Amino acid sequence: MVAFGHVVAAPLRELLAFYLGKRAGAKVPKRSSISPVDFRNLLSGVFLYEYDRANTDFQVRLAGNDIREMVQTVRQGSRLDEMFPPEAAAAVRQRYARVCDEICVMHNIGQVFEKLGGTGHGERIALPLSDDAGDVRFLIGATVYDLGRSAEIRPGTEKVTITFTPL
Repeated sequence: MVAFGHVVAAPLRELLAFYLGKRAGAKVPKRSSISPVDFRNLLSGVFLYEYDRANTDFQVRLAGNDIREMVQTVRQGSRLDEMFPPEAAAAVRQRYARVCDEICVMHNIGQVFEKLGGTGHGERIALPLSDDAGDVRFLIGATVYDLGRSAEIRPGTEKVTITFTPL
């Protein structure tokens, strides 16, 4: 896990280690081999999206309680445009499509929901999953929020640091 030394939150590091262990020799684990209940300590911050490659869009299959509280428009079956304003939806779509298309892990840390004006601190990872045929059609991830703590933003730095690590 040396390549993922930038992941700070222990629950996210545990999820990442679990995910990497489920690959069974493949680049990406199968959706059928991972269940969000496998990491109960993160369940409130877990999300699972299905990737519609033809339309470069994502549809919610699962969103934990913390996520639904932060983004009250999140519903099972929702698409990104139904949950976020256009600029934010486009940014999320671009990041998550990169995870699925390039087969990489996305990690971000800093101001939560920066494009929506959020002021708390958070850390998130997003991981690609394949269907049983091996096609990357899902994305699972988790977010750890610390809403009582403002993101540490220094002049000249980004509000959110995003890292993509190839698998």
